[in-house]
Amino acid sequence: MNGSPQGWVILALLLTSLLVRVVPAFVKLRLSARARTLLERVLPMAVFLNFAVYIAVVELRQAPWPAASAFALCALLTFMTRAGLIVNTLAGTALWFAVPGFFPG
Repeated sequence: MNGSPQGWVILALLLTSLLVRVVPAFVKLRLSARARTLLERVLPMAVFLNFAVYIAVVELRQAPWPAASAFALCALLTFMTRAGLIVNTLAGTALWFAVPGFFPG
């Protein structure tokens, strides 16, 4: 079975997400409090962070200036304002598209 590296990562994240979120809803497991915490909080956060890092690396390799500036703006908005997720995403996306005009080549 051949596939692109991105396809394999997406498949791995999809399967992990299904195992973390969907399967526990249908299968009742007798877990200790610590194991339940890992399954409900730590593992989903690890999946999310893995996906975020993968997206950042791919974007930074393909378009370093636009990606770095958009990520910096999103981080700044997150920590310095109370802008919501939608505003943050729109601002980062707008900057990502605007930066190539400022830094051609």
